[in-house]
Amino acid sequence: MSERALLHQRVAKLQQALLKHGVDAYLAATPVNMLYLSGFSEPPLERLMFLLVPQTGEPCWFMPALSAESAEANPAGWQVRYVWHDSEGPIKQLERCAREQHLETAVIAVDDEMPALFLLILQEVLPAVLFRRGGEIIAEVRACKDALEIERMRQAAQLTDEALASGLERCIPGVSEWAVALAIQRALYDMGSHLAFGIPIVAAGENSSKPHYTTGHRPLQQGDLIVIDYGGTYEGYCNDITRVVSVGPAPDEAKKIYEIVYAAHMAARETAKPGVPAQEVDRAARRAIEKAGYGNHFVHRTGHGIGLSVHEPPYIVEGNEAPLEVGHCFTIEPGIYLPGRFGVRIENVYTITEMGCESLNAEPPEHIREIG
Repeated sequence: MSERALLHQRVAKLQQALLKHGVDAYLAATPVNMLYLSGFSEPPLERLMFLLVPQTGEPCWFMPALSAESAEANPAGWQVRYVWHDSEGPIKQLERCAREQHLETAVIAVDDEMPALFLLILQEVLPAVLFRRGGEIIAEVRACKDALEIERMRQAAQLTDEALASGLERCIPGVSEWAVALAIQRALYDMGSHLAFGIPIVAAGENSSKPHYTTGHRPLQQGDLIVIDYGGTYEGYCNDITRVVSVGPAPDEAKKIYEIVYAAHMAARETAKPGVPAQEVDRAARRAIEKAGYGNHFVHRTGHGIGLSVHEPPYIVEGNEAPLEVGHCFTIEPGIYLPGRFGVRIENVYTITEMGCESLNAEPPEHIREIG
C-alpha cells in the first residue's frame, strides 16, 4: 500500500472514532499528529496552525502564509484552504473556516497538547463551539501501528543500536558522563537521526540508582556501573533503549542484580502476546524481581507505548487491563535501584505480531558488558 493510501486510511480510522465519540471534527495542532495524519509537520511555532479533520469529507489545512508552500506538498494531498498573514492575524480566516465547514455550533476535539493561547483564540472566535480534549480519541487511532510505521520504527531501532558503539568507546576512566552522552548524540546526528528525548541519560556509579537521572559531569571511574538510556528517531518515529556496562570488571553484586533484571525482562517479553492484558506483562516482570527479594527496588512501570511520541499508550502497568493487539509497540524496561549505590535497567522496544512479541532492537546482552 502506498504512503498516501495509508495516510488516508489513518484519517478514515479517526473519522470512525469521531463518529463513535459524538465529535464533529478534530483539530490536529501538534507536529506529531499533523505528521501522523498528513505525512507533513513543522516544529511548534507561535502561529496558529492545524489540520482540520471533519467527521465526513476531506481534511484541510489552516495555517500561516509562511508555512503554506511547504504544506502544499504534504504526502496525503490534503488541501491548504485557509491561509492567514501576519498583517491580519488568524481571526478572519477562522471565522471563514467555521462558516464554510459548518462548525459554528459543533463539538470539536483538539490535541491535548495544543497551546492554551491557541485554544483561547478559538474559544473567543467560536463561542458556541464545544471544545473537548481529543487525546484519548487520537491515541485510540494511533495505538496499532500500520506497516509503514513498523518499518520506520525498525529503522529507528537500527540507528539507535548503531549509535551505542560511539558511546561505549568513551566509557573509560576520566571521561565525563556528558562526554559519553555527546558521543551518542553525535553518532545519531551523523546518521541523519535525532534524539527521541532530551540528552542521553548516562548515569555512572551511584548516579545509576536514579531512574531519571540528569546526565552531569561526573568523571567515570574504574569499577563504575553505567546505565545508558537514550533513543534515536527515523522519519519522526522514536526508539528507546537502556543498556548497562561497567568500566573494567563489574562487581559480583552488580552481576547478580543484572541477571535478575535480565530474567524479569525475558519473563515480560515471553508473556506479551495478542490478547494478553498489558498489566500481565508488568506482573511477569515484577514477579521475577519480587521472587529474588528486590520488589521494593523496582519503582516504576514495566514499559510504555512508543511511536511518534516516545511515551504513548499502551502503558505496561498494573491496572491496564486492555489487551495487547497486533501492531502495538512498547518498551519492556524492568529495573532494580539500590539508592546511593547503583542501579540496573534493561530496555528494548517490542511490537506485537500474530505470532507473539518481536524485538525491534538488537537482543539485550545476557550479562553486563565490561569495557576495558
